Amino acid sequence: MALSYNCRMKTPQDHLERLYEFYGRLVARKAVPFLIGSVLVAGILGIGFMFIQAEWDILYLFSPENGRTSKTQAVVRSCFPTNYSDFSPDRQTNAGNFAKVIVSAKESDNMLNCELARNVHTIHQAIVTMPVTVGERTLIYEDLCAKRSKTCVYPPLVGLMRRQCHGNAGTMNITFPIANYHENVSVFLGHQIGGIEYLPDGRTLKRASAFQLSYHLQPDEEGKAEEWEQAFTRKVLKLSTDNLTAVPLTSRTLETDIMDTSAVVVRRFALMFALVSIVCSISLSADWVRAKVLVGMASLFALALAFLSTFGLLLWFRFKFISPIGLISFPILALEAANRLHLAASWWRTDETAAVPARLGRTLRETGVPMTCTTIVLAVTYGVSSITDFPGLRTFFLFSALVTVFVLLCQCTFLAALFGLDGRRENANRHAYVVCKTVLPRSEAIDQPLIYKIFCAGGHSVKDTEPWQADKRSLAGILHKRIDTFLAMPIGKVLVGSFYLIYVGVAVWGCLNLQKDFNLRSVVADESVSASFYKSEERFFSTFGPPVSVIAVNGNEYWRHESLNGILDLKTDMEHSGYVYDINETDEGRFWLSEFLNFVRSAGVTTDNQDEFMTVLKSEFLVDKLHSLYISDVVVDNNTISCSRFVLQTKETYRFRDSATAAHEFQKIIQKYNVDAMVFHPSFFFNDMLTQIYTEAGRFFLALGGSLVGFVFLLTLSPIFALFSAVSCASICVGIIGFSTLWGVTLDINSFMSFSLGVSFSVEYSLRVLLLFVSVPNAGTKQTSMSITGPMSLQHFVATVCAVSVLSTSDTMLFRSYFKILFLTILFGFLHVLLLLPLCLSSICSKLPCTRAPRDKSTDEVSENVKSQDIVMTNPYVMQLF
Repeated sequence: MALSYNCRMKTPQDHLERLYEFYGRLVARKAVPFLIGSVLVAGILGIGFMFIQAEWDILYLFSPENGRTSKTQAVVRSCFPTNYSDFSPDRQTNAGNFAKVIVSAKESDNMLNCELARNVHTIHQAIVTMPVTVGERTLIYEDLCAKRSKTCVYPPLVGLMRRQCHGNAGTMNITFPIANYHENVSVFLGHQIGGIEYLPDGRTLKRASAFQLSYHLQPDEEGKAEEWEQAFTRKVLKLSTDNLTAVPLTSRTLETDIMDTSAVVVRRFALMFALVSIVCSISLSADWVRAKVLVGMASLFALALAFLSTFGLLLWFRFKFISPIGLISFPILALEAANRLHLAASWWRTDETAAVPARLGRTLRETGVPMTCTTIVLAVTYGVSSITDFPGLRTFFLFSALVTVFVLLCQCTFLAALFGLDGRRENANRHAYVVCKTVLPRSEAIDQPLIYKIFCAGGHSVKDTEPWQADKRSLAGILHKRIDTFLAMPIGKVLVGSFYLIYVGVAVWGCLNLQKDFNLRSVVADESVSASFYKSEERFFSTFGPPVSVIAVNGNEYWRHESLNGILDLKTDMEHSGYVYDINETDEGRFWLSEFLNFVRSAGVTTDNQDEFMTVLKSEFLVDKLHSLYISDVVVDNNTISCSRFVLQTKETYRFRDSATAAHEFQKIIQKYNVDAMVFHPSFFFNDMLTQIYTEAGRFFLALGGSLVGFVFLLTLSPIFALFSAVSCASICVGIIGFSTLWGVTLDINSFMSFSLGVSFSVEYSLRVLLLFVSVPNAGTKQTSMSITGPMSLQHFVATVCAVSVLSTSDTMLFRSYFKILFLTILFGFLHVLLLLPLCLSSICSKLPCTRAPRDKSTDEVSENVKSQDIVMTNPYVMQLF
């Protein structure tokens, strides 16, 4: 029994095609109102720019709102709010206002040499005495600094340099990473001295390549800290000498560099805009009448209207502008170019003798359904993906969904109206560039001068006995004759199948090697201030990670031996996890509970019950001068300890993926004990991003697969093609991810956004071929769909490769990774359309009646007049180009 397609059963695709045909006729008749109306609507929505607000905060852009770290931070802040009058850098609950400088020596120099150390101390003095004018006041570091014991918190290394390099001392004598600061006081220097070499004893430093100094400021709402940080950056950049290089970083440097990088996007987009316009202009050339170059150039205004409408609508609802939105411009421009090329190709396939409404109706009938299907699938996918805890992702996906919809609307109104108006010009045989000039067709310009024949003649003539069509060297001819013949040969099928198996194997292997990681350096220019700092930090200070606070909450009964031993064993197990360096001999690393037990034993008091324990703790231990520093680690509430903490110094966790692994290991250790505890450091916000990125990616691809299968099935009522569309898109996506991984791309929120945008190409490529395949008549289905889609896909491939090539030379790692992903997407999508899909579809349809029966001529007044199924593309420059 034949399937529904051969039974002339009308599918939703048929009805949608008829609707587009009716709409095309309407637009052709009322082109001017559609042009003006689309501009007016975009202008009204564009008023939303009055409410524009930009967001550059790195946590807003790249971390979730309700992740584990956000919840932990809320608990930590309630228990241990940061006290800037009794400040401890290792116990911060947020990044705060800070400034850092890495001072590095030449390759052969030793920073332990007192001559260089004194130069570093001079840099320190220049920083802390640097005057900053805020309003009518002149401030220095001491006026703004975070303090402890009523003095500014300075890096311990400064005191060591001052003490050891006074007089004629030659070299500093320092043990590492823990050094004696002064009598009975040791400090951890792992974050202050880098690029080290040891003496034979394995503890004393022989050589150091870099020093790092940190400065912490009190928060303020008057902009004083911000002014000081800006002055700090300018000052440090001037302090480099022939022997020393100084690289600064402040709490606002990264945000500033992200803003500067976003400005680069505009310049890159302008260059890409020009390249796509040039390639599409060549592709839209025909003769001097049939050419659609001016329409193609004017259609870029439709893209501008789409962006204006999208931005305006979101800004009306007070959404904030974020820098990743700039990434959307690249694939959206390429998607617009693809639709533009297919509209022109479909127009050229219509009967030149038909009226303009009939031609535009036929054009939209053929191209409207794939454009609509692609838009709906992408809009639904992006819309579902916007339901996320990442505020940056939420805005990004909402913008992606809306701009995809507005591109379709603007092309169906503004661009379609342009085609209608240009069709009137073409019917009057007026010149494509000098639109007021009527010219003669080539067949009637025999008596005209040669220059007229070259630059003016063109168009249709009633005297023409043959329909205008591509010649033997056209793109359609090449694809139709060469590739189709190749795919029909057994050796062709074997070769394509073999290469596809290799492709899938390599792609799957790449997917299995996909790694999660995030590098702050990737979102800014390579030579920016923050990138230079992070590069130096990774080079010299990557051995040790951040100090992590472990907070025990919710009424642990410390006076009971089981609870007390559980907390002590928890700390011991975490120290033996492989991610912790023992700093228990320093003030930063000592645990108040261990010190309290030592105090109890030395004092000979008993703490066998709650009252005794709390009395000794509050009245004797914490008031003792030697132990008063532990007040900030214990919170006593109603004769119980509601919160307490200790600090672990991590190692080998400089990279965020290693930090996330360590945090996960710490959580596993905590779960082994009957202790309500959590680990925290402000940098763990990025760990949450890496932890949740698989969930976000899974939601995205499930939404994509579901919307793709569901909508294609609703259109075609064919489960075979619905499933095949998903398989085709999945094949391209697996290739993108696998080969991108092998090309050095790691999975983070930025690459995920790039992957999601690249998917738009794979959806567009797959749907256009499949929907066209089921919509053409049975006779010559494979050949017809190939001749229609192949040349346009080739031109789209060239145009988009030219477009994204501007990213390959970017000085920002983010854009270079984006180029890799988009290039692979375009390449694999094109190869699927050119080779794999025709081969698979022809094989399937040789077994099953997959396509519908030929249309009834009585219902299609244009189809009976179609002269050729070939793409009309006779411009010799196009043929030479391809």
